[in-house]
Amino acid sequence: MARWGKVFFVIIRFWGVRGSAPSGNRGTAGVGGNTTCVEVRCGDELIIFDSGTGIRNLGMKLLGEMPIKGHIFYSHVHRDHIQGFPFFTPLYIPGNEFDIYGGTSLPTPIEEVLNQQMTPPCFPVKMDTLGAKINYHGIKPGNVIEGENFKVTLAPLYHPNGSYGYRIDYDGRSIVFATDCEHREGKLCEGLSKLCENTDLLIYDAQYTEAEYYGKDGQMPRIGWGHSTWNEAVKMAEAAKVDRLILFHHDPSHNDDFVKKIEADAREVFPRSMAAFEGLEVDVSQPDLPPSMFD
Repeated sequence: MARWGKVFFVIIRFWGVRGSAPSGNRGTAGVGGNTTCVEVRCGDELIIFDSGTGIRNLGMKLLGEMPIKGHIFYSHVHRDHIQGFPFFTPLYIPGNEFDIYGGTSLPTPIEEVLNQQMTPPCFPVKMDTLGAKINYHGIKPGNVIEGENFKVTLAPLYHPNGSYGYRIDYDGRSIVFATDCEHREGKLCEGLSKLCENTDLLIYDAQYTEAEYYGKDGQMPRIGWGHSTWNEAVKMAEAAKVDRLILFHHDPSHNDDFVKKIEADAREVFPRSMAAFEGLEVDVSQPDLPPSMFD
């Protein structure tokens, strides 16, 4: 729908849905094995969350849309969220422009973190070969980023070295991207709960089951590792009155059948939820979630 020369819709596409490490094998082929990368289109605005290995395939698709102007927001800079950056082809092409936002609890700016992973002998191509115009922005808790037609609000999350959750508001629609966050025992993260309040769609870290997180049935506990469970995702969605929930950041050891079981268990408690998979596209303006890959 065009209005005042602009197109108003919010489309979300998932290019990488794994956490911690890529996981490419027959057992994970349905959900996908690439690490975190999510594309959001707010009308003609391009927003990207994280540059895990999934950003390579996004970059190949964007080659048909040049010149490209976009925004890349980093939840944090652990390896699985930045490792695809050197393989994002639009960065190498003059005429493209990207605003990159990030910050950590460490005193290293986002530009330096990305530069370090492209330094020999770890990688043969240096940052100074990138042809696109890149504008770096350090961000802190409480910052609000205003685009031409959208607003991004952020909140700190509980994760080793820090992480940010982001809320996008655009034309009366809202989404929250909250990966790599760990719940505090017995209570919800107040800042994240406020960020999620009445949002149309919440993308939430659901890397573990409760048995994995608490180390039940002889398993190694994951407490303090900085990730959450589908149970806590549902609690957050209910407390914040979220309309729809996407379970995200799947553990690399979880094959398609395992993720299917997590989705089924979550839906018994919060029916308007589903597990993220590569290729999933969600039109936030529509009242319902699209079909799950397991439906």
